[in-house]
Amino acid sequence: MNLADLPLHQCRLSEREILAYRCHGSGPAKVILVHGLAARSETWSDLVPLFPDDRYTFYLLDLLGSGASSKPKEADYSIRGHSVRLLAFLKQQELEQVTLVGHSLGGAVVLLAGVEAMLRKADGLLAAMVIVAGPGYIQRLPLMAEIFENRLAAALFVALYAPDIWIKAGLKMAYYDRKLVDREHIARYAPCYRDKEAKRALVATCRSLVPLDQEEIAARYRDLRLPVLLLWGRHDQIVPLSQGTRLQDAIVGAKLEVLEQCGHNPQEEKPAETFAILDSFISRSAPLTD
Repeated sequence: MNLADLPLHQCRLSEREILAYRCHGSGPAKVILVHGLAARSETWSDLVPLFPDDRYTFYLLDLLGSGASSKPKEADYSIRGHSVRLLAFLKQQELEQVTLVGHSLGGAVVLLAGVEAMLRKADGLLAAMVIVAGPGYIQRLPLMAEIFENRLAAALFVALYAPDIWIKAGLKMAYYDRKLVDREHIARYAPCYRDKEAKRALVATCRSLVPLDQEEIAARYRDLRLPVLLLWGRHDQIVPLSQGTRLQDAIVGAKLEVLEQCGHNPQEEKPAETFAILDSFISRSAPLTD
């Protein structure tokens, strides 16, 4: 199925900040999916249809600046900004006991949202968290972010048309199986590189990837007391597996699952295996009955 065919909903957090999302399924287990950098909710297209509609309700969220969400020129595109909006989304939609699933940048957003919910004593919001190849510690910035540190390069990226070769370069880094760098997957990510407002937001996000208080945030991981699944591809070239093992050591009870012959995007490279792992974890961790 094509997730883009699902009805598009809006959550208005303010006049300028409007989050777009789609829903799939009608089951009692509520799952929020948060995409990564230079991506949108379509990144979950291979995974979501595998889940039984009568057991799960998925909320496929576009982060501010991405997909169909608004893209204000002046906004907080930091990981903290995204995490605060994620919690505001849950409250406005009156969602509780949800499972947050975040990939890459979305994983960092979900992780910080978990810390924020804990500090706010909003324990009822979250039932569990899944971090899919999401950095919890400072690491080398993605090549794109390094390039955008140069203001001229960033301005040219925003102004110029992005040829397929730019998108292919990013996908080649992401996928272990290079055969996935095809017309379908290029089309899935192309709007992130070709919409001028999305490109401007992408640059702003890349420039604020490292929280100023990262050490204080990381020190709080040990205080988390909810089920946490860490899912990584063995051959991830963007967020290395060492990030996952470090998070496993820091978060009490966290479970690390590693997929072989898989790169940075397990939900696209290994959707069946990813489904089996998530379904098992959520069944044990989150409410599956009303």
